Amino acid sequence: VFRTIERPVYDTLMADQLDTAVEQKGKGDLATLLAGNDTWTVVG
Repeated sequence: VFRTIERPVYDTLMADQLDTAVEQKGKGDLATLLAGNDTWTVVG
């Protein structure tokens, strides 16, 4: 038995998520991120 189910594919969902993030927060700036003061330390 075969059946057809329409589901969104990963690529479509990821593209939609990225578009939504850019609409809400604006396009990111890597230089600003790297020069920022928000840092963290990994302790192992």
